[in-house]
Amino acid sequence: MSVKNSFKTFNPFKNSYNEVKYIPDTITEIEKKVILATEAAKILSKKSYADISNFLLEIKSRMISNKEQIKEVYLSETGLEKSRFEVEFKRTIYQLSHFSDFILSENWENKHETVEHFNGKKLTKKKVGLGPILVLGASNFPLAYSTIGGDSVAALSAKCPVILKAHPYHTGTSLEVYKSIYTAINNCGLPRGTFTHVIDSGHENATFLTQHEEIKGIGFTGSQTGGEAIINLVKSRRDEVPVFAEMGSLNPVFILDLKKTSIAYLAESLAHSVCNDRGQFCTKPGAIFIPNNVIGNMLSIELKNNIIQYKTGPMLHPSLRENFETKTSSIKNIIGDLLVFESEKKAEFHVSNKVVIIAENEFNKVELLRKEIFGPYTTIVMYENDPINNLDLFDGQLTCSIFSEKINEEIQKEPIYHLAIQKAGRIVVNDVPTGVSVSKNMHHGGPYPASSDSRFTAVGSDSIYRFLRDVTIQQYLN
Repeated sequence: MSVKNSFKTFNPFKNSYNEVKYIPDTITEIEKKVILATEAAKILSKKSYADISNFLLEIKSRMISNKEQIKEVYLSETGLEKSRFEVEFKRTIYQLSHFSDFILSENWENKHETVEHFNGKKLTKKKVGLGPILVLGASNFPLAYSTIGGDSVAALSAKCPVILKAHPYHTGTSLEVYKSIYTAINNCGLPRGTFTHVIDSGHENATFLTQHEEIKGIGFTGSQTGGEAIINLVKSRRDEVPVFAEMGSLNPVFILDLKKTSIAYLAESLAHSVCNDRGQFCTKPGAIFIPNNVIGNMLSIELKNNIIQYKTGPMLHPSLRENFETKTSSIKNIIGDLLVFESEKKAEFHVSNKVVIIAENEFNKVELLRKEIFGPYTTIVMYENDPINNLDLFDGQLTCSIFSEKINEEIQKEPIYHLAIQKAGRIVVNDVPTGVSVSKNMHHGGPYPASSDSRFTAVGSDSIYRFLRDVTIQQYLN
């Protein structure tokens, strides 16, 4: 690959490109990495879960040792603050411990291999890895959903080699993390192809890998457009493989009833959920339904004020900022300036926090308001009628949040609660949807188009099942 094809990452804080040049892998180089992964799959399948657990802990150890180097590049490529780095780094290394513990647990021991005697036969059912997994790094989580993020850790825990395609927005961060993984591979005596790293300036290498016959599964976190493109590429293969795509979501919030004393808390917590880190979360609430009454109007005004007073900053990349401005400008052109409120930017390359306040009958006329807008934006919908009618208009969602002064048992009797279960993968009661805990009981997914397969989660130990299949060994007993 010539230097003419090289690219640089962008520093959103400085509003300029970084100095380091990166050169995308050639197809020849990628083929070699695929061969390494294919060979590694045979070796990893024979490793014990104790071996894999030790490997995950060694990655964790190496990352902790390399934390400062990772942090330096992370801050230069993301436009995210040091506090966000600390939170995401902590989450990333916790995921490694979480899976390391899980694959050694009694729970996993009882699930990954079971034995049954039936009609003179011994039936042993085993869970085995799919084979080499392609993981496409996410733009908005340079650590937790990227190089050694949830998809990669789940695949490795399933004894699947990982081919990681770094996101071009934070290639340097990805390479720093990969150094820790590479060292861990050597320290644990695992094959080189256990984890390979691919650089790409756009979509060319991802397209090639998606269609490669040795790739047996794909993990993706990103937009609906990107997820559907991958799904369509896989459909053109002779052997269609599973694509686990976590895509866009509006994450509607419904305030069913509220007291005047709850206004300050709700306005503060919802504004933070919308605007924190410039709203660059897949679980950011994009539509907040508030009853059109005296207290509801008080909440909408305070929430609007909190949003436009929230600190501004740069987005992860100029292309994301441009997309945000285009979509919010389209909304303004459709509904008019009087319904759109926005903050003052501290710098020209920052994005304004934006909020629309609109009546439900007008909201239901504008399809764009029911689509995800990636960034610090939300729509406040003042409703008059049963809010279940509004939820019924939505496609599948990652989350649906319900706030009520009623006790939980009473909330669970509400018709909107039961419709929410049909619409979303996680129902959030009296809390905001942002902040996805890494735990066994977490489900991060939802009906299409929130994810490509609502049966599986992208977060927590249960996400391992995406990269496993069942095999039964049948033996005749004399």
